[in-house]
Amino acid sequence: MFVRLFAYLIRSGLDRLGYVLWKQEFFRYGISPFIDIARLNRAWGRSVQTFFDVGANIGQTSLEALKAFPGTRVYAFEPHPNVFKQLRNAISNDRVSLHQLAFGEQSGKVKLYVYSDSGSGSLINSLVPNARYPVQFGHVASECIVECSTIDQFCASNHIERIDVLKIDTEGFDLFVIKGAEQMLLERRIGFIYTEFNDLRPKQGTTGGSLLPISDYLKPFGFRYIATYTDFILPDGDMHICANALFACPPGLENQTS
Repeated sequence: MFVRLFAYLIRSGLDRLGYVLWKQEFFRYGISPFIDIARLNRAWGRSVQTFFDVGANIGQTSLEALKAFPGTRVYAFEPHPNVFKQLRNAISNDRVSLHQLAFGEQSGKVKLYVYSDSGSGSLINSLVPNARYPVQFGHVASECIVECSTIDQFCASNHIERIDVLKIDTEGFDLFVIKGAEQMLLERRIGFIYTEFNDLRPKQGTTGGSLLPISDYLKPFGFRYIATYTDFILPDGDMHICANALFACPPGLENQTS
């Protein structure tokens, strides 16, 4: 009786302050990708042992993954030299492997477009010259040369048999990153893909940022759409949406080759 009364008082107080108290097990899908991945893994008898953070920036997602998935090994990839220094300073953990590297469909030296060094565009870098956010808001890019590989090549060179979660945030280059993992996808050795998008369909004059081409590409590899997660919306003008989508390869399709 006391516990129920205490819980009621807490809920009432939070409600007056504009908050909602939920137990994680009752969350709807689409609120937290990490909670959704964990609950699907419980249902499927899987765990997250290997987490790829592609476009790691200064390690925000890598740090979340360390907390959400105890025991996981995080591989964080950030190609921009100055941002990589910040990443290295931000994370010091034996479970994290840091790499100053971009991913795409081919390996070699590539141009990284640095859209702004200050202000709202300070964290926006891409391998495409016309990503949606910079084009819409008029950021002018400088260029630097960075090293690029493919996920297939990196996994083969580093003896990585499986990626349990592949997170991608590369400002319009996400589909190209996924295409560089074709062999891993064919062999069903990727469990979840969590990737950024800005709209459902491509927008003329820009590259990437559309969800449907990513979904269409992943479908033949057995991936199912799970949910989307919107980070923010800039409602003025053409309206800019920054969101992410979660896809999963169910266990019945794993370890099968097409």
